[in-house]
Amino acid sequence: MTYSCPCPENNESEILYQAHHNSHEIKVNVECTSHSNENIKHWKPTLLKCKKCKLIFSSLVNTDFEDSYINVIDETYISQIPFKTKTLKLLFKKIRQHLNKNSEVLEIGSYYGVLGNIIKPHVKIYTGLELSKHAAKYSIERYNLNVIVQSLDKFLKNGYKYDVIIMTDVIEHLDDPFNILKLIEKSLKSNGVLILSTFNIASVIPRIMKRKYYWIIPMHKYYFSNSTLKYFLYKYNLHLFKVKTDTRLISLKYLLNKFIVFAPKLAFAFNYLLNFNFVNNLTVRVNLLDVNIYFSKKK
Repeated sequence: MTYSCPCPENNESEILYQAHHNSHEIKVNVECTSHSNENIKHWKPTLLKCKKCKLIFSSLVNTDFEDSYINVIDETYISQIPFKTKTLKLLFKKIRQHLNKNSEVLEIGSYYGVLGNIIKPHVKIYTGLELSKHAAKYSIERYNLNVIVQSLDKFLKNGYKYDVIIMTDVIEHLDDPFNILKLIEKSLKSNGVLILSTFNIASVIPRIMKRKYYWIIPMHKYYFSNSTLKYFLYKYNLHLFKVKTDTRLISLKYLLNKFIVFAPKLAFAFNYLLNFNFVNNLTVRVNLLDVNIYFSKKK
């Protein structure tokens, strides 16, 4: 099967990494903490690369995951909220200078409300947008956040404008990130700022690991490099003016569970370590320089 690049130019593409299975026979888990469901096998989709714009994308790019996201209940994420809070406080420090008491902020993909809860006291208006009904309900009940359950495409057409739009670990999941960037630009006030995070597929770790790179998973449809992301931001009137690396603080238990998924041949060793109680509370700082925070301003 051949695929045209999903970018607006519809360029010709070529296979970068070939899958070694029939993807139609395997379910896709769209939970954020996707190691939690042992009944769903983890596998690598075929990746393709545009011959012109150099965008890398998945063979699942035309698969609709939206209904699955609506029904996500991510108990593992909830159990990790103390660690997610530590990570997102670090993120907040890096984006803090772009927020103030007059800021109207939209967070796209607010999930269980951890970042929204950190941001809300520092801005005029915070709005979260989330597809998971369970995550939105949790955010409203636990953090008293204004969270709306609606498709991104529909919501961004309401005509409301924001000073800052935040989108962490979301763009790689979108069905049509190009149309969304276009709508985001229209939803920003003059000199408004878009802050997004995603992995840089051209960084050292994915170059070394190639098709074994841990973020090549079915729920990720797009794999941007710094240059391809800059290209598409500029195309939609968004000027990339700053890039920072993103540091994650995670529990050792969570990390070991991830290792079991990504390195099943060593699962016996990781499972052995999971028998010790100290792994539940030990925090591990992770920054392999492959995940970035991108800051762009409406031109």
